[in-house]
Order: sequence, then C-alpha cells, then structure tokens
Amino acid sequence: NNKRKIIRKIIRRDVENPVITLNGDSTIIIPINYSYEEDGVLVNDNCDGDLSSKVEIISDVDTTKAGNYKIKYEVEDNSNNKNSVTRDVLVREPLKPNTIYLTFDDGPRDGTTDVILDILKEKDVKATFFVTNNGSDSLIKRIVDEGHSIGIHTASHRYDIIYASVDNYFNDLEQVKNRIYNVTGKSTNLVRFPGGSSNTISKKYSEGIMSTLTKEVINKGYQYYDWNIDSGDASFNNNPTKLYYGVINSLSHDKYNVILMHDVKTYTRDALGSIIDYAKSNGYNFEALTSNTMPLRQKVNN
Repeated sequence: NNKRKIIRKIIRRDVENPVITLNGDSTIIIPINYSYEEDGVLVNDNCDGDLSSKVEIISDVDTTKAGNYKIKYEVEDNSNNKNSVTRDVLVREPLKPNTIYLTFDDGPRDGTTDVILDILKEKDVKATFFVTNNGSDSLIKRIVDEGHSIGIHTASHRYDIIYASVDNYFNDLEQVKNRIYNVTGKSTNLVRFPGGSSNTISKKYSEGIMSTLTKEVINKGYQYYDWNIDSGDASFNNNPTKLYYGVINSLSHDKYNVILMHDVKTYTRDALGSIIDYAKSNGYNFEALTSNTMPLRQKVNN
C-alpha cells in the first residue's frame, strides 16, 4: 500500500491577439463639411470575449478640408495582446451645380484630340481626359501641360480581355498608368471603367466582376468616375448638330453636369465649340475633375 503523488502545475497563457472587424467599409468617401459618424468596430478575443468597449480610436479626420485621412482602432486584451486596424476616410469637394465637367474617353487620337485641345485652349475651358494606349505621346503630354486632368480608361478597350478577370483588368490599367507617368512624369489615380461601373456586358465574361472591381480600385488607391449626361456621341448622336442639341438639352443649372464624350469622334470635335459657346452664354461654369472631387458613381449591375 505504498503510494506516491506528483503534481504538475499547468499555466494557461493567452497568446492570441484580439480580432477586430470594421463596421462598414474600409474606405469611406464623404464631401467637405459632412458630419462624419463613426461606425466603430467589433472586437472578439479568444479568452476575454467582446472587447469592443476597450477600443481606442485615433483619428486625424478633418472634414473641412479635402484630403485622405485615417482612423486607427487599437485594442489590448487582459493578457497584453494587441491588435489594430485602420479605415481610410477620403474627404472630397462636392460636384457643383451650374457646372459642366467635360470628360473625354477613348483617346487620344491625332486629328481629333489635338483639335479639341485647341478649342479648349481658345475658350479657356479645362476638361478631363480618360486615356488609352492609342494616339501619340505628344497628345498625352499636351493634356497635362495645358492644365487638364488626365485619367486612366483602358489600354485595349476589349471587354473580353479586361473583364475576364480581376488580374486582367489591373494588368490593363497598369499599362496606361505607366504610359502617363513615362510621358508626363506625373501619376494619376483617376479611373473610368469602359462602359461605366454600371455596365452589364462584363457579365458575359465574368459574373459579378464589377462588384469586385469597384471595391478593388478604391482599395488600391484609385477613384473611379461615371457620368450623369451621356452625349450619345458613341451611339445615337452621330453628327455635330444632333450631338449639339443632345448635350444642351440635357444641361441643368440646378445640378452638376458630368458629360460623357469621346475625343476620337470627328462630330464631337466639330460640335464642341458650339456646345461651350452655348453653355457660357447661358451662365454655366466649367471645371475639370480632380482627385479631390467627390466621385459620381452609377449603380453597379454586375
């Protein structure tokens, strides 16, 4: 009946960091002077449970000035394990009523873009060009040198390529981004999707790809812009007179007017001067889109 007992002491240590989940989007875009409301985070710890109330929020957001800001969320559990996440808050200047934002896609093209630039210079109007890999480098340089905004449209403009996969889209985008930088020495984060963010043709090549791309471009630091006036120069308004009336009949003093045009069309080139003259004589202002402009976005349908 001899007995012996040995005791082993087990110390349980918590070595896992708390898990932080953002409420809402990781990137939020708001207009200047907007009353920003913090969505906060949820925190779960493997030992301590819900630690949401212990989160420290560090923010440099200034809603009175356009800029890119960050909100950092930090938390520490009872075993001194720490974690943090950040949210980007982009404060942008609102689009202005009684203002026309001329935007041109698909160029540059020798014989049309150069004449359009001449007209804009003569009439002292700034515009935004979403460019491709087409046309001469000298036109890319002129766009920037003459004070216009430049953005990325597409290298190939082949929907079957760019909308086949997320990787395909960004490979295409990077080609144009690199071209702009190599020619001008300046980088841009302005983007317009071929067909716009609301296009449905992309569904033919990849189901749901626009829902993914519209989030991914923002996550990668780009801003995409759609339009609220289609000039029709890529379809139904295929001569200068029809284009002129199609545009001026769509303008409104009570709203902002972001116009989709194509600087590869001869009738767009030929109608532009008259459109600008009408707008100026009727009290409209002109501005270019910039990275500090609140983006106009359509409903994503794929």
